[in-house]
Amino acid sequence: MGIVPPGDWKNISKKTIIVADVDETICESCQEISPEMAQKINSLIKAGYQFAFISGTPIKELKRMISGKLTEKHHLLGNNGTNYVACSKQEFSEIYNYPFTSEEKQEIMAAFEKLIKTENLISLTTAEDQLQDRGSQITLSILGRNAPTALKAQYDPNGKIRTRFIECLQKYLRPENYDLKIGGTTSIDVTRRGHDKAWGMKQFLVHNNFSLSEVVFFGDKIYPYGNDYEVSKYVDCMAVKNPQDTLEKLKKYF
Repeated sequence: MGIVPPGDWKNISKKTIIVADVDETICESCQEISPEMAQKINSLIKAGYQFAFISGTPIKELKRMISGKLTEKHHLLGNNGTNYVACSKQEFSEIYNYPFTSEEKQEIMAAFEKLIKTENLISLTTAEDQLQDRGSQITLSILGRNAPTALKAQYDPNGKIRTRFIECLQKYLRPENYDLKIGGTTSIDVTRRGHDKAWGMKQFLVHNNFSLSEVVFFGDKIYPYGNDYEVSKYVDCMAVKNPQDTLEKLKKYF
């Protein structure tokens, strides 16, 4: 398992289940997928592939960003897969959801608020857009989730700033209880311990009686503290730089 080297990409097309990160993999952060990407994904689903999107983004946003452009059946795994919704012909069925308790939310919010104050993290939008309660995940979008895309892309492209912030948060959030990951372009995601994308993906596969060996995963953050990293321990992965890179690889190998 792990990142598949270029020499082995010819075997990737034999996979039958494609699981993909969303922000900066399938589309730009918080943006809708392009018509060209939607066309390619629809054609793959028609050809018999299962296609699932797993993201720290909540289901409501995934419906806007992904489902609004797709005509074929697909799977939305929101909040790192803790909330699974199946979509067919614009009809949505929630399969499961694992939200935080109110006590967990209070503890995480308090830790984030300390970080915001200590580091003087100023949102370019609103306080609510910067610190988001997504039910089964709490996310800090440092500049604001809906801040200008170009500014977000410039903020922390190598993840070094957010790695330092995670180390600060670990003083307040017990590691036996919570996972902290880098997501999107300016985000830090907190989920229950073990409820990372690998867990979310495996839950999805078990529910549908799919096998790990059938899966190829596309992600742009397959590195330590990146929220795609844990997935690489269980399935074959294709590391991508951006949505255009993903589209080119989908066209070439599928």
